[in-house]
Formats: sequence, C-alpha cells, structure tokens
Amino acid sequence: MTVRGKGVMEKCSFCVQRIREAENRAKLEKRELNADEFTTACAASCPSRAIVFGDAADENWTVTQMAKDSRAYHVFEELNTYTAIVYLKKVTHPVPGGVA
Repeated sequence: MTVRGKGVMEKCSFCVQRIREAENRAKLEKRELNADEFTTACAASCPSRAIVFGDAADENWTVTQMAKDSRAYHVFEELNTYTAIVYLKKVTHPVPGGVA
C-alpha cells in the first residue's frame, strides 16, 4: 500500500496478484480455474473468516453458498438497491433447528 496525503487511500495489489497467479497456473495446466482455488490476502489473514471473496455467478464457490444463507442481506435493500457485498446477520439467540 502506498502512503498518500490525508484522506487518500489506494487499494492493495495483493488480490490482483493472487488472482492472476491462480489463473496463470490453471492456464498452464490447460484447465479452468477451480472454485475457491485462490483467496485474497485480507481474507487469508482474517482469523474469524469474516471476509470471503469469489465468483458469485458460479454455484461452486463458497461465496455463492454464503450469499444464499438465510442470514444474508444487502445494505439498503429496502430501497431496492443491489450491491455485490452481502452481509450475514449475527446469530445472537440460536433457535434449535434454525436461525433466529
């Protein structure tokens, strides 16, 4: 990450490097990229696994399954907005056989 003036932040390049490395490996092996074959640096370093990335258009990725969880929601979805970011509600009072 590059240090800039106050209020300016640049996105890290670890994700792009990791994604390209996995894509190049798959290409050299003459195959398609497998689901969950790579992970971003921030997701890999998160001990609680609170960050998950992947191809949400492919049913085989973990991120797609998590987005279908009954706890999944989008910010401001009541305003009919749709973002690529899906959040999971915290379970505070688990109900036997389901999610509260």
